[in-house]
Amino acid sequence: MNLFPFFEDITGKTFLLIGGGRVAAGKLEKLLPFTDRIRIVAKDASFLEQFCADRGVPLGTDPEGDVRPVLLQRAFRDEDLDGADYVIGATDDRPLNQHVSELCRQKKLPVNIVDDAELCTFIFPSLVKRGDLVAGITTAGKSPGFGQYVRRTLDEALPENTEDIIDELYALKLQLKQDVPEQADRAKLLKQRLNELLENRD
Repeated sequence: MNLFPFFEDITGKTFLLIGGGRVAAGKLEKLLPFTDRIRIVAKDASFLEQFCADRGVPLGTDPEGDVRPVLLQRAFRDEDLDGADYVIGATDDRPLNQHVSELCRQKKLPVNIVDDAELCTFIFPSLVKRGDLVAGITTAGKSPGFGQYVRRTLDEALPENTEDIIDELYALKLQLKQDVPEQADRAKLLKQRLNELLENRD
């Protein structure tokens, strides 16, 4: 796969997650810091239900209701793709995964089938999220373990107050836009303040 890393605004977008086991729970855990607009379809969702209960994550049962994510405890139906913007297949049923992938490609829906790169049109990266700082790491499915190692290394290298640093620099950026006309001067002052914050990091 020839993967280009880019970030897309998912505001108002809906994820369809097919599966209710450990792997599906792992994908749900990655999504929840970003969105709760998630519909889950699974015949057996006992593991995922317990996973959510342990973390205080509510699960709705009415797709039109206010409680999200929504769990539909039944077999997947083709019409479940209606209204979805991204699809994640996290089942151990390869024929079903293939079917979902084919349908998504026909409908031009981005699809990720866990542990089967050939059936994917997008990859779930290893993620580091600290407030508005988001980093995604992938090995194109070749070595998820090494991707996780890189993620842990990056996460450990970041200052504890990463979110505060970003927020302060953004506030300074807005102030400098009003007070300092030259972009080069603004960049110099921002870099100077960044260095000061990193020197004094927690």
